[in-house]
Amino acid sequence: MKVIWYGRANILLKERIKGIIVRQLRKIPTNRLARLREYEETGDAIQLDRPRPEEGAIIKVVKHEDKFMLIAEVYGEGYSEEYYVGEIVY
Repeated sequence: MKVIWYGRANILLKERIKGIIVRQLRKIPTNRLARLREYEETGDAIQLDRPRPEEGAIIKVVKHEDKFMLIAEVYGEGYSEEYYVGEIVY
């Protein structure tokens, strides 16, 4: 399993946080990933335990256009925004 980080990930996530994310991804069973449905249609996602909002973002594993992707949900003052920050490749 490998993560291809998109440019936005370098802005939003520190290298230490990326390492934490990769370690958690390795623990997710492939059959659990296979059950994910299209995120844009269903909102189906696996939310990782870390990072936490106080660390700057929440990370979700989603299926989008037949790819497994990582979304960073970043919190502002009273709102949040989601960004695709990486792709999971097996």
